[in-house]
Amino acid sequence: MDIVQHLTTLVSIVVGLGLTEMFGRLLRLIHNRARVQWDGLPIAWAATSIVMVLNYWWGLYAGASGLDQVTNAGQFGLLLVPPILLFLTTASVLPQFEAGDAWDMGDVYAAQRRTVIITFILYQLATWASVLAAGAFSWNHVSFIRLAIIAVLALMLLINRRRMDWIGVGLIFGMLVWRLSTQTIQ
Repeated sequence: MDIVQHLTTLVSIVVGLGLTEMFGRLLRLIHNRARVQWDGLPIAWAATSIVMVLNYWWGLYAGASGLDQVTNAGQFGLLLVPPILLFLTTASVLPQFEAGDAWDMGDVYAAQRRTVIITFILYQLATWASVLAAGAFSWNHVSFIRLAIIAVLALMLLINRRRMDWIGVGLIFGMLVWRLSTQTIQ
């Protein structure tokens, strides 16, 4: 196993743990569906998170992560920030209820929406920073998509309305799906 495969394995484990947390929460919601007051917005964020993970893993495969240019542990530590933020993003989109809770997804989303949006923003900024650090930045359609996603997320923070959250998550989901559809096997 070379160093890139070794580093990619650790990054994949970190991102996979976020998916595991999100899917575990979803399973718990399904098992307790009679108690749950469902809200589609956290589910939409979960779907968007899955597309983000697919996009990130595709970038790992395509060599866009910068892991092949790491020459020391400090650089690797910096490149580990985006997958950690992706873990936090995927792990925070669905609520975690305890036995005595009301199991109202809408209430939990309202209380946690800033955390969800901010982790998405931080992830986007961290991926941009890692591209800059790897010396691979250029103004292309990927940069514009990343900038558009950050702008939508910032608007969502400024306009604290459910309708804006639905519009925002829909736009972000659409941009990420479009981005995935334009990536080719190299």
